[in-house]
This record gives sequence, C-alpha cells and structure tokens, in this order.
Amino acid sequence: MAVYTNISQSEAQILFINIGKITQLEGIQEGVENTNYKVTLEDNKKYILTIFEKRTKEEDLPFFNNAMLEFKEKGISCPTAFELDGKNVFKIKNKNCSIYNFLKGRPTKIINKDVSISLSEMMAKMHMIGRESKLNRYNTMLIPSWSYILGKFHDFKEHNFNEELKLVSESIEEMRGQFPNNLDTSLIHADLFPDNVFFENNKISGVIDFFFSCNDTIIYDLSTLINSWFFVDKFSEENCKLFLNNYLNKINLSKYEKENFNFYLKASAIRFFLTRLHDMYFNNSGDVNHKDPMDFFHILRFHQKNNLEDFI
Repeated sequence: MAVYTNISQSEAQILFINIGKITQLEGIQEGVENTNYKVTLEDNKKYILTIFEKRTKEEDLPFFNNAMLEFKEKGISCPTAFELDGKNVFKIKNKNCSIYNFLKGRPTKIINKDVSISLSEMMAKMHMIGRESKLNRYNTMLIPSWSYILGKFHDFKEHNFNEELKLVSESIEEMRGQFPNNLDTSLIHADLFPDNVFFENNKISGVIDFFFSCNDTIIYDLSTLINSWFFVDKFSEENCKLFLNNYLNKINLSKYEKENFNFYLKASAIRFFLTRLHDMYFNNSGDVNHKDPMDFFHILRFHQKNNLEDFI
C-alpha cells in the first residue's frame, strides 16, 4: 500500500455520500502498488478506499474482487468490495477505485512458532479453496514482465545494479522454456508478504492485497511466502521447516511439484527483485516507502547455491 494519488476529505465524501459522513481520512504509506486511505465515518465504522494505480488493470478488477469474495465466503478473513447500485468499482480523480471493509489486526515483525503455524494453516486453507475455484486469471508477473523490466534498464544508465541485472538476465535465460506444464494450478494470492497478513495475539486475523491473485501452481505461492517470511536478515531454517511440516500435514504435493520447488523459489526471487528495482526508479512519485530490491537478489543467490527440496 502507498499514497500516489492525493485526495481531500470532500472528494472522498462524494464516493461515500450514500454510506455515511467521513470524519477522518488517513493515507496509508505501507506498500508500493496502489493508493490506500483509511476512512472513518461518523458512526465510527471504518473502510479502506483503494485507488488503483498503473500496474492494476481495469479489466482485472472484477477478478480480484470476486477472488476476495470467494475466499471470504469459504472462511478466509479478507476484505470484500462494498457494492452500491450493483457496482463495486468506482472513479475518483479519473482513476478506478473500490471501497473495502476494514480488518482488525496489524502485520507482525516477530516470526515465531505460533506465527509460523498460523501461516501454514491459513495458506493450506487458501490452497484447498483455490484448487476448487472456477475463477481464472493468468499470472502476468512471469518472464514477459521480467523481460519488459530488463529492457527498460537496458536504456536507462542512472543506476548501480549492472552486475545484479547481468546475473538475473543470465538466470532468466537459463529458466526460459523450463516452466513446467505438468503442474496443477490453483487460485493463489501470489503476494503473501508480511505486510499483507494481519495478526492479533499471534493468530492471523486477516489477509489483504489480492491485486496479484491469479491461477498458478501452489508451489509458486509457497515460494513467495517462504522467500518473504523466512529470509529476514538470514534464512530461518527452523521456522521454515515448522511452517512446511504443518502445511504438508494438510496439503499433499505431487512428485512434480516437489521437483520444481527450487525452480519456483528462484522464479519468485527474480520477480520481486525486478519489480522492486523497477519501482525504485520508475514508480517513485507520491508518498511511498520503497523496499530494497537487494533483499531478493540475495535470496536468489541463496537458492542458486542451496536446494530446499529436502524440506518437502
């Protein structure tokens, strides 16, 4: 989450005219994708107003809102889009936006046994739901988007990442054409970073930010969570094993999924290195706290030297 588009309370009130009177409008600086405001009404009800920025396409919004609704109806605590006159996508300052219910809890910076177990139970439940879903959207954050970002840096010299981009480019060429086509797909979140999971008393109270959700293998979803949760400063082997052991008590992985675990750990690391780097240089307007792309470069190097397949 972030604030790229500044709006006033009176501008927001136009959207909320049939919902209630706004008493407080707060921009949320966390995250980097879309603009988010916490809206408090006179009756103390709270909502999140999300304004969709460049990377979120208008044609994908019904899918994202339907994915959240499906997960919510089947037991995952997540936001759902507020409907007015049969619509849940609106306009503000000529940009698409939606209004979501407010979830209690906060992200945690402490990753311990209770957090790891709660994460595994939540992800297993999401994958059980996702495997049965009829919703369908292609994962747009794979090699075509990586090549696009690499092309932008080819013509842009005002950066200090030549060595890293060269290695990542070589890694992509090695992986090109190797994406497996024998794996089952599921509706997945695809962005389950610590910022997107809320906790109360070490238990998950909600999951947010479904704006990269898509159909892909659950191994990709697992890889993104493992890379983002268990590589803070260094690899947390104990918490990672605890998470995976508990997850695998509920979800059976095929032989092919296990064999491609390391492949997707690398793919996820490349995806987030490149998009973080892109946003640092090309998506830097507004009030945004950009995250360090080198975190995921180091994770990629770890997976090139180590194989966590034995963990599953």
